Amino acid sequence: RGSIAAFLFVLDSANSGTSGLTKLLKVGGPGLAQMDLPESGPSFSPDALVIPMSRYDPKAARSKLGSYYERFEDGGNSLFGDESKVQLRDLKVYHGIYAEGEYIPFTDAEPFALY
Repeated sequence: RGSIAAFLFVLDSANSGTSGLTKLLKVGGPGLAQMDLPESGPSFSPDALVIPMSRYDPKAARSKLGSYYERFEDGGNSLFGDESKVQLRDLKVYHGIYAEGEYIPFTDAEPFALY
């Protein structure tokens, strides 16, 4: 989904409360803010936060900031500090529960439409 209002929050585990939060804004226009493709897993832009959910490397995640989401104030360009690729310890997925036949929002949306 495209959204100029998209953002990522990063929690510094060394700090608690709101002082440990960093908000990284979407840059470069609204396009490709978030993608959830069945064949490649969820991602925030093609590179800011990508979780491929591969059968061969199911805990892999990678991050490169700057193209679609802003970098940290110190110039850091990964959500994972000095590393661009990490192995996740935990992944929580939240989703809606819909009754059979109930309309699911955005299921009729076109992922890419050129008119």
